Amino acid sequence: MSSIRKLSDINFCAIDLETTGVNPAFNKIVEIGAVKFRIDGKMETFHSLVNPCVPMPENVIKIHGITDDMVNSAPVIEELLYDLSGFINDTILVIQNPRFDLSFIDRAFKSHGVECRQLWALDTVRLAKKYFTGLPNHKLSTLSEHLGLNHNKHRALDDAVVCMTVFLEILKGRGVSGDSTLEDLMNLHGERVNPGISSVPHNSADVFKRISIGEKVTIRYRDSDGNITKRNILPKEFIAYGRKNYILAHCYLRNSERCFMASRIIGVD
Repeated sequence: MSSIRKLSDINFCAIDLETTGVNPAFNKIVEIGAVKFRIDGKMETFHSLVNPCVPMPENVIKIHGITDDMVNSAPVIEELLYDLSGFINDTILVIQNPRFDLSFIDRAFKSHGVECRQLWALDTVRLAKKYFTGLPNHKLSTLSEHLGLNHNKHRALDDAVVCMTVFLEILKGRGVSGDSTLEDLMNLHGERVNPGISSVPHNSADVFKRISIGEKVTIRYRDSDGNITKRNILPKEFIAYGRKNYILAHCYLRNSERCFMASRIIGVD
């Protein structure tokens, strides 16, 4: 997209997700909310609950209120990806803390072999810190309260609408208009944000050197409670998220796809 293009000619899209947890390497999307908009106020929405095909953890139900009963009849993520790709394809994404949402979206597209434009976004947190300087923090709930918005917190479409509103308020306050260019906006924002998750080569961690994609292997694995079990797995992919490495594999013990943290693998047979 040309840096001299006027903002009045650009489609933006604020997007928000609710998930089963905070790690896109193995947690799942349970709700997608997106608002495609123009500087002049035109907008359209995309929204769906998503069946994650795993039980909803009690601790996350307390955050977003989405239960198993609410998603049991919802479409699975692969049924939504083509529509989502088409919805965001010609837009600049605007997201609150985008690395989180971008990583889940990127993981979903790649896991199901669905092509999508290169994912990057503008960060409303970064912009808000430059404009709403007197606030105690720049959480979406704090920004929403400051702007006097009616906000159903931690529901995807409501959060996306608030994200859009915050973005437009900042542009107006900083004198960025439809006649401004994309270059003007990027100068205000700074470097764009990319997904934080990626496939990695087999030699990026010592344990990966003893494991091959597509070859069944037995590992000794220490779970988060300290319990050690032997697992026969069929590795599918090596993944990096943040500073941690994971192995995505079919686990024969659970007879399902699992993600194993590399640092918890204490032996390979």
